[in-house]
Amino acid sequence: MVNLGLCLFALPVAVSATQVSVAGIMGERAALSVEGGPPKVLRAGESHAGVRLLEVGPEGVLIELNGRRHRLAVGQGAYTRTAAPAAGRGPARVVITADARGHFTAEGLVNGLGVQFLVDTGASLVSLPMSLARRAGVNLATGQPVVINTANGRTRAQRVVLDSLKVGDIQAHLVEALVVEDAQLAQPLLGMSFLNRTDLLREGDTLVLTQRY
Repeated sequence: MVNLGLCLFALPVAVSATQVSVAGIMGERAALSVEGGPPKVLRAGESHAGVRLLEVGPEGVLIELNGRRHRLAVGQGAYTRTAAPAAGRGPARVVITADARGHFTAEGLVNGLGVQFLVDTGASLVSLPMSLARRAGVNLATGQPVVINTANGRTRAQRVVLDSLKVGDIQAHLVEALVVEDAQLAQPLLGMSFLNRTDLLREGDTLVLTQRY
């Protein structure tokens, strides 16, 4: 089993009228979102929008906000709420209609590059052809070599982390993915490393994704 030490979670915390959430952590970096804004990737000691990141560990982070420290850990969110959440701000939602073959495809962005995905709930990770990953600026030098099973048999791939992946209004940061040689992957796959951050509801030829975190 390959372990990249990546934990993905989002814990909304309303403290001193400021809402903070953790979009993900990887190694010494963490992505923090303040007041529902786009996540900012920080290292320990760096600050964003008045929130200072003090520590990053495999189980969570320690932040400082308005002179007070708060530890955010996976599955925990026992923090005092001093301000009501903004009214009218619901979770992002995407509706996808099946094509003539019954496949669900979705337009997305990988690091800002336009991509047409095939939605694949059987794929544990988002998967990209090598040429597309290079155009999207994916850092292949830090990828971890792995062997995977495909329709054409076993092949080599690289396990990487995408800075950002967006489908409609649903955006995720620090998303695990596989980069596969073009000959082995005809179309990018939107796998569970992204879909797990949404609630999926299928109604006939319609698939609805609602962002969870």
